Amino acid sequence: MDINDIVLSDEALNIIDNGEWVPAGDEAPGVEFLVTGMQAEGARKLIKQKQAQARAKNKGQPLSDEQLAKITKEVLVEEVLKGWRGITHNGEPLEYSKERAQQYIMSRGGERFTMLVLAAAASLDRNANAYVEGLAKN
Repeated sequence: MDINDIVLSDEALNIIDNGEWVPAGDEAPGVEFLVTGMQAEGARKLIKQKQAQARAKNKGQPLSDEQLAKITKEVLVEEVLKGWRGITHNGEPLEYSKERAQQYIMSRGGERFTMLVLAAAASLDRNANAYVEGLAKN
């Protein structure tokens, strides 16, 4: 296996930190998300900060699954998701806004949407070197 398939280049880390358009995949054809990776510097810092705050409220007790899920959703809204394309409402294009993203990601009915965004961010983390190669070809 080539080391470039395992270790991320500086260009790949830059894409993870600054974001890239990532297709949502077969579950949502035509939808793309502008996301940073969950491993982006900003996302990692925000996760650590929010986990520390939650631990302080828990008086040192381990965080529950619900607390960890809420933190992940908050990080998706505040740091990871930067835009979308291909999403409509009643046939009309639905413009991205952080407020809309929060509404969909934080709601109980938004689990599928949340999973699509999380999968896009994870894809960027896993495949950042390939995104760099794709950009170089364009």
